[in-house]
Amino acid sequence: MAAELLVSLAFGSGLYLVYEGLTNPRTAASQRDLLRPLREFLARAGLYDVTPREFLVFSLVAGLACGLVAQAALQWTFVSPLAGLLGGCLPFAYYSQRQHRRRAEQQAALADAVAQLRDGIRTGLSVQEALMGLARTGPEPLRPRFQALVRELRLTDFETAVSQMRDRMADPLMDVVGSTLVLNEQLGGRNVSQVLDRLATATRGQLRVEQEIRAYQAQNIAATNVIAGIPIGLIIGLRLLNPSYLEAFSSGAGVLVLLGSIVSIVVGYSAMRRFTRLPGEPRVLQ
Repeated sequence: MAAELLVSLAFGSGLYLVYEGLTNPRTAASQRDLLRPLREFLARAGLYDVTPREFLVFSLVAGLACGLVAQAALQWTFVSPLAGLLGGCLPFAYYSQRQHRRRAEQQAALADAVAQLRDGIRTGLSVQEALMGLARTGPEPLRPRFQALVRELRLTDFETAVSQMRDRMADPLMDVVGSTLVLNEQLGGRNVSQVLDRLATATRGQLRVEQEIRAYQAQNIAATNVIAGIPIGLIIGLRLLNPSYLEAFSSGAGVLVLLGSIVSIVVGYSAMRRFTRLPGEPRVLQ
């Protein structure tokens, strides 16, 4: 029955989306604005070739698969839709963690790239020549990004190429660096190396502090995962070993109690992870 319910919900959602698209069409600009946060999330997670639509479809498929597997394993109609909802959130949760790891790696590499760019300019190279040097010998994680920037510089103007790189990386530090380079290209000046030097120094200091905080937080995060996983693991184990132990949760009142327990676990886990998460920096100069 749960499988039919999941299929019906997916079919109904599809009909609603078709109806919404036909009766309330949005302009291309408004669609881009609505999907921009998701595109930036995918870029920070390293999914440069995945569109927001593809990610949402993948999440929906993951949710349906988890719901069907839960129904086949547990034969528990009430839990299967919840498993489907949790499965639909798993891709976002996984790539959110990946995003935080990549952000630390990317900003460390970007600080090194800024320092290398500063040194190149101080030796007498132009900004474009220094960027070409980064494309050849820059930090390994960012070398493909600078190679793409150099290719675009041959096809378009400097401001457009740098703006496209800023959008691909979706990083606050790259926003500042890109805007600094564009302003220097437009107005000229000989202080760009000093600005880059201050950015590299400030970023490295911030990264050192964040690394120390992450080391202290690792134990709290592990404890959070264990605390949230024990009740769910016990329920699934009891259901598989002896379903009669959980017959009380098959009635209306039992379903409400179980639902309240699951909601409290989800809320508590989310709050604990939020308290142990470092604040993210908003993008600037967009």
